[in-house]
Amino acid sequence: MKRYLTSVLILSSLLLFFESCSSLRHQGYRKEAANNRVLIPVFGPNFDKSLYNVKITFGKNSFTSLAVIKQIPEDKSFRLALLTEAGMRLFEMEVMKDGSSRVNYTSDFLNKKAIVKKLSSDFGLLFTGDSCKIEKVCSMVDSGNYVIRINENGSKDYYFSSDVKGPVKISERGCTYGKTSVFLNQYGNRGPQEIIFTHKILKFEISLKQINYPGWN
Repeated sequence: MKRYLTSVLILSSLLLFFESCSSLRHQGYRKEAANNRVLIPVFGPNFDKSLYNVKITFGKNSFTSLAVIKQIPEDKSFRLALLTEAGMRLFEMEVMKDGSSRVNYTSDFLNKKAIVKKLSSDFGLLFTGDSCKIEKVCSMVDSGNYVIRINENGSKDYYFSSDVKGPVKISERGCTYGKTSVFLNQYGNRGPQEIIFTHKILKFEISLKQINYPGWN
């Protein structure tokens, strides 16, 4: 299973092909002044911590784990850890206030360069630094929906709905084989209750479903 996942992720990093990528204009959005909008983060400034069930699927194989996402009050950094159901660490990364990140721990089970790189880049999409640069803002006049494009460790589009507390979709820009899109649903006090990572035409998906843990209320 580990060998299969590694092969898939290596392939996604090597195979690049060009396709007709839909522009925001083709999706019905129109450009507006960049200073008209503020980027609302997935996890707001008052966020403390959340616990999620995680399912990672690659091809016909899958495994489950837990994820803890926590904000460190002292420096406003974030830590994300994947754990077994027995509480053993599988993966841990940290995202700083400026948007930079580092991987602090990887278990032998996941300790392959392609896997670590994909996990850290995917989970990194959930966090934005204070100094991220807004490249473009586009909106749909009729619906009130809008998109903010930022440039922080690559260019990304953050899609917002007029009645939602955070982004409903995050999409990496570019026409790569394993480009990641993230779908976020049902925001509450502890962030989105559901987060789904998809990877273009790769059969590779990461889904997180929030657990209501009484001890954290």
